[in-house]
Amino acid sequence: MTVVIAEHWPKRLMMGRGAVAQLPGVVAALGASRALVICGRTIGRSPLLAAVQAALGSHFVGLFDQVTSHTPLTLLEATVGLVRSLGADVLVTIGGGSAIDAGKGTALLMAAGESLEPYTLRYDEAGQKERRLLGGATIPHIAIPTTHGSASEVMPTAGIRDTARRYKMLFWDDALVPDAVILDPEMTGATGPVLSAASGMTAVARCIEALYSRHRNPLSEGLALHALRLLNANLPRVVADGGDLDARFHCQVACTMSGVATINAMASIVHALGHVVGGRYALQHGVSHSVLLVPAMRRLLPVIGDGQRLVLEALGGAAAGSADAAGIAAGERIAELVARLPLRRRLREIGIPPEELPIMAQEATQDYMMANLPLPMRAPDIEALLREAW
Repeated sequence: MTVVIAEHWPKRLMMGRGAVAQLPGVVAALGASRALVICGRTIGRSPLLAAVQAALGSHFVGLFDQVTSHTPLTLLEATVGLVRSLGADVLVTIGGGSAIDAGKGTALLMAAGESLEPYTLRYDEAGQKERRLLGGATIPHIAIPTTHGSASEVMPTAGIRDTARRYKMLFWDDALVPDAVILDPEMTGATGPVLSAASGMTAVARCIEALYSRHRNPLSEGLALHALRLLNANLPRVVADGGDLDARFHCQVACTMSGVATINAMASIVHALGHVVGGRYALQHGVSHSVLLVPAMRRLLPVIGDGQRLVLEALGGAAAGSADAAGIAAGERIAELVARLPLRRRLREIGIPPEELPIMAQEATQDYMMANLPLPMRAPDIEALLREAW
């Protein structure tokens, strides 16, 4: 039996309707008193910001509401400048993965005090991580996710887009895990059906990829399967009725579970291609994930053998035939789920020209996620997957 080490867990979670009211106590527990709130324009114009400001009370000292998709490197200079000019001693991020990564990037840039390039994640020839670690305390960070997909709130990873190079820099450091997370379904009210669907499919893809990862383990499997079960049952409900707070809460919890599962088992091809698509086209990850997941399942799900039956059962199906038949049926269930959501289903529909596919395939081979594949996939194999999805 192979020894499994589960290393990555959230630091502090508060869950439930109205949990945002716990903010003053959380700030105090972190030894802080001056909070800079970081979010995007949509949140900045919504009642959600007012709710956070009201909860923070005198702890609120400033706002940065200019976060955009994929967290461009240029905005971090602005947030760091605000922290210093305001004397802020804690960050409160509100939003999806881009907002939370903005908090992580701010903490990273403040601690690094120089170029971020040495801290960028790379892999050596043996598949071992290479990057400089922060090695010390960073400014405290409280994350309040408003979507159901990124799970950045419980992960030691971050993605920052270098717009000049059309490239997404990736980081992995335990110091980047937010010090506290508040899962409050009332804070998801500004997330409309399209973003709910896309972010939710990112969590679905994370569950599936954790299940067939070469580093899969019983703990990650249990978390991923139950998260998949919750998402399959509740994501269509959220899209159909944004006021269904019970469904929203189940999706929030499922997203967090999928993040813990995947950071301990890792994702692979779907997420690697998501990085490529995000870097080249600045598209929300869930858009590409929803298109690429079923072709990836057809190729990789058979490696888990009888485990394919559990995947089908989590998706509400009955596994009556062979294990591989259950895997095929699971893929069909995912396709049916995507069909119920307001998402595009082909790469051509999201504006990717066919001549870019070989370039994207080659770029994906260099992504760190590829080290987690259960079977080898070279550039021609990846291109074939992309063409199936095109």
